[in-house]
Amino acid sequence: MTMEDAKATETLPPNAVGPILRAGEIADAVIDAIVEDNPGKDVVVVDRGDYVRIHTAGQCRLSKGTLEKFLGREYELPMLEIEMSSFSGRLRTRWNEYVWYLEH
Repeated sequence: MTMEDAKATETLPPNAVGPILRAGEIADAVIDAIVEDNPGKDVVVVDRGDYVRIHTAGQCRLSKGTLEKFLGREYELPMLEIEMSSFSGRLRTRWNEYVWYLEH
């Protein structure tokens, strides 16, 4: 699965969670990684030119390994916070994955 599998749209579902990133190489790799890390879920991408909103319904997982696969190099997940201007939902961080979710 790749970025082409994500749905480009201008609207988000009411339970959408996920990162808002500066557009560029990292954002493109994050989109591809989120598509792969969230099988069976629709990945919604709202492209605003300078930044992109990347969301799934209810929970959105991003793993270090999958992101590195699409970047083609090592990447420490805390570095993502430099690119992430905001996010929707709550965020649980671990050394090997970030998970955005809704608190129930």
